[in-house]
Amino acid sequence: MPATPSSQRGVVLVADDDPVMRLLMLEMLAQVGLDAIEAEDGRQAVQLARERRPDLILMDVEMPHMDGFAACRAIRQEEAGAALVPIVMVTGGDDVEAVTSAYEAGATDFVSKPINWPILGHRVLYVLRASDAIARLRIADAQNRAVLAAIPDTFFRMDRDGFYLDYEPGHERPGHERPGQARALLDAPGNGRLSLERAPRPARSQDNAPFSSERCIGRHISEVLPPPIAARVLDKLGEVLRTQEIRSVEYELIRFGTAQHFEARLVATGPSEVLGLVRDISERKRTEEQIRRLAYCDSLTGIPNRQAFLENLERELQRSKIGNKKFAVLFMDLDAFKRINDTLGHNVGDHLLKIVSERLRETIRPSDLVSRGEALPGDEPAGRDDADASPSSSLSSSNLARLGGDEFTILIPDLERVEHALNVAHRVKEAMRRPFLIEGHEIFVTASIGISLFPEDGDDCNSLLKYADTAMYHAKNCGKNNAKLYSSSLTMQIMSHVKLEVGLRRALQNDELYLLYQPQLDVRSSEIVGVEALVRWRHPERGVISPTEFIPLAEETGLIVPIGEWVLRTACNQARAWQGQNRRALRMAVNLSAKQFKDENLSQIVLSALDETGLDPKLLELELTEGTLMDDAKATLSTLERLRAIGVYLSIDDFGTGYSSMNYLKRFDVRALKIDRSFICGLPQDSENAAITRAIIAMAHGLKMAVVAEGVETDEQLVLLEEYGCDMVQGYFLGRPSSAEAISQMLGKLRLVLPVR
Repeated sequence: MPATPSSQRGVVLVADDDPVMRLLMLEMLAQVGLDAIEAEDGRQAVQLARERRPDLILMDVEMPHMDGFAACRAIRQEEAGAALVPIVMVTGGDDVEAVTSAYEAGATDFVSKPINWPILGHRVLYVLRASDAIARLRIADAQNRAVLAAIPDTFFRMDRDGFYLDYEPGHERPGHERPGQARALLDAPGNGRLSLERAPRPARSQDNAPFSSERCIGRHISEVLPPPIAARVLDKLGEVLRTQEIRSVEYELIRFGTAQHFEARLVATGPSEVLGLVRDISERKRTEEQIRRLAYCDSLTGIPNRQAFLENLERELQRSKIGNKKFAVLFMDLDAFKRINDTLGHNVGDHLLKIVSERLRETIRPSDLVSRGEALPGDEPAGRDDADASPSSSLSSSNLARLGGDEFTILIPDLERVEHALNVAHRVKEAMRRPFLIEGHEIFVTASIGISLFPEDGDDCNSLLKYADTAMYHAKNCGKNNAKLYSSSLTMQIMSHVKLEVGLRRALQNDELYLLYQPQLDVRSSEIVGVEALVRWRHPERGVISPTEFIPLAEETGLIVPIGEWVLRTACNQARAWQGQNRRALRMAVNLSAKQFKDENLSQIVLSALDETGLDPKLLELELTEGTLMDDAKATLSTLERLRAIGVYLSIDDFGTGYSSMNYLKRFDVRALKIDRSFICGLPQDSENAAITRAIIAMAHGLKMAVVAEGVETDEQLVLLEEYGCDMVQGYFLGRPSSAEAISQMLGKLRLVLPVR
C-alpha cells in the first residue's frame, strides 16, 4: 500500500510509557508517510486526543496513571470528533479476555506483542482508510437524510374497513416514482430483524401508475396495493385501533425494474380511523443490506463467512435437538496452500480460493445443504412470515462457508447415515484433485477433510467445529488428501502430542537430552575408526523416550534445529576429549536433518562448534539423507561447497532408500555412502539384497567413496560384507549405542575383540 502523500499526511497519536516502543512506532509511521504525536501515559493520551484530534491512536494497554482500557473509554466519552477516532490497542496478551476487554473499552482493533513492524504499518494505513470510508459514508448518509427531511411525506386517512378517506401524496423526487405494486415486507416496530417476502405482481397497467388522490380516495386498499400487502396493513390497522398504539409496516415495491422500500406508520385518530405516514426508506435498506453482507459474507469468495456459518450451525443445533435429528460438520483445508502463496504469489492464491469456493458450490448438491422438507432459499411461498429469520439466512447456501485462509466448512443437516457425510467428503476431494488453471499456471491441490457428528461427538457448536478441525489434522497426518471421522481417541492423541511437545521444549533447558555413541569399525583391521552420535531423551516422568517418537515431533515443530546444534557441539567436544585421552584420531559422525541442512546459518554453526572445541574439521562427519540432498539440487551444491570449504567429512546416510542419481552423486562429491540397514538385515540369505549391496559397494568404490554398512547383526553378514569389499561396518553385533565412558574403554584397546567366527 503506498504511503500517504505529504500534502495529506495523517496524524497518529502514539500512547506508550516505553520510549523505545514510541521511537519504533514513530519510525514505522514515518516509513508509511504518517506524522505522529506522543503521549507517555493514559491521561496525556486523553488530553492530546481532545486537543489535537488525531486521525488514529496507537494505545498501549499497560501505562501509568491511566491504563489503555481506561484511556480508551475516556476518549469514547468525548465529543463526537474525538469519540469517533479509530483506536488500535497494543497488548501483550492475545487471549480472548484481552481481546474482549479491548473491544469493550471501545477499541477499533488490537495488535499483540511482539509486534510485526512491517505488517503494523500496513495495518495502520488500512484502519485509516476504513475510518475515512466510514466518515464519508456518515456524511453521505447525513446529506441523504437532510434531503429526505425536506421532502413532505405521503399522508393518508383510512377507516377501519380499509377504505381511503383521504390521500395526500408527497412531492415527487427525480428518479423516484410513487409506490406501485410488486413485493412487500411488513414488520412491527421493535423487531430488529427484517425479511423480504414475495407477493404476486398485479396487472402491468398498475405497475407504473402514480399514486394520486383521485386513484385512492374511496377505494379499498386491496384495489391499490397487492393483496398480501393489503392484508398485512389491515392486520396492523386492527391492532392500532384495538391498542391505540403506533404500528409500522415496511414494504418493497418494484417500479420500472427498480426496487423501492417504504415505511408506513399508522396512528389512531379516533375509534374507527387511522392516520398513515409513508416515507421512502430505500437508502436505509440499501445500507442495511450492505452492512448485512459485510457482516455475513466473505469478501473474497462471496460465500458465507465464519459468523454466518456459526449462527447457522447454532440454529441447526437447536432444530436438531428439538426434532431429535442428526447432522454433520465437514472441515476442509487445502493441502500445501502456503506453498502456492510462497511460490506463485498471493494474487494467485486468492484467485485459487475463489475458484475453490465456486467448485465447492458446484460439487455439493442442494440436498446436501438443505434440511429435508425445507424449501430452497428464494423459493419461500407467498405469505410466509420470516420475521424471526436472521440477516444471514438469506445468503444462498449458508451451510457452506469459508472460515478464513484456506479453510472451508460444510453443514449437512438431517443426516440419516454417516455414509452420506463420507460421500460428500469424497465428492469434494475428487473435485479438488482436478487441476486449476490460473494465469497460465496449472495448479494441482488436494484437500484434507475432518468430520464431526451431532450428537455423537458433541452437543455444542464450539465442540463440533473443534472436533471436525481435529479430524482434519488427523487426515493430514495420515498422508493428506484424506477424509476422517472424529473419534475421542484423536483428542487423547492430540493432548499427548501437545504434552510431549511441551516436554521436548523443556528438555534442552533441563538437561534431559544425552548422547550415546555407536562404534564404526574398519572391516579389515577391526579397529574403531569412528563413532556415530545418537541423541536420546530421558523424560522425568516417562523415562527414556524412543527417538522414533520424539525426532519426528522435533522435525515437525522446528525444535530439531536447536537440538541438532546441541548434538553437534556436544559430540565435537566429546571427540576432542577422546583425542586428548587416547591420542587417536577418531571421526565423530553427526546426523543433519533436512531443516538443519536448509538453515542458512549452518556453516557458521559448524565453524563455531569446531572453534569452541578445537576439533580438527577432518574428524567431524556430517551425515545427510538422500532426500535432503535431492530436495533442491542447486541450493544443495551451494551448501555442500561451504561445508567442504570448512574441511568436514560428508556422507550420505540410509543410501538406497531415496532418490539419488549417478549424475548428482558425482556432483555432490561426498566421501562415503552408508548402506541402509534394510539391505543388510536379509543377508546372506536374501539374494536380491545381496546383489544390491554388492552393486552399491562397487559403484561407491568406482566413485572413490568409502562404504559403511549399517545394521550388522551377525557374523555371517560381517563375513559377506568383507568379501564384497565393504570398508566400514556398524551394528549391534559390533557394538550397541553406548555411553562415552564405555566407548573410552573400547578405545583403550588396539583392536576390538569380535565374537569367534
